[in-house]
Amino acid sequence: MKKDLYLSLLLSLSFSAVTVVAQQQAQEPMKKEQCLACHGPTFDDLIKKNVQAQSDSGPVNPHVWIPHAGGDEKNFSECIECHSQHPMPPKPGYKDTSASLEPCYACHHNYQLKKCSSCHGANNG
Repeated sequence: MKKDLYLSLLLSLSFSAVTVVAQQQAQEPMKKEQCLACHGPTFDDLIKKNVQAQSDSGPVNPHVWIPHAGGDEKNFSECIECHSQHPMPPKPGYKDTSASLEPCYACHHNYQLKKCSSCHGANNG
């Protein structure tokens, strides 16, 4: 009886530990460097792939505009701000259908992905 109880407790603790580790791994957000290792290897390479997203103002390559001023890749947004994190390794044939332009619309308040000056005037910000 004690042996069965001990074995049951040991199995339960082992299962709990495995579950906690799996949850921690699943909850850790991927960093852009990890994403670019497969989808890059640089942000410029990703831009050149010319992936198109549909917006109200027509198809756009959103990667061209992150960030608008260009600059160092370390200052670019994290990929998971627009994309859902996929499992590693991804399942065969995986395609991200959840990519979102919503972060763009924080500034592009009229859902038009145009320069601010096209609506607000060159000097009206």
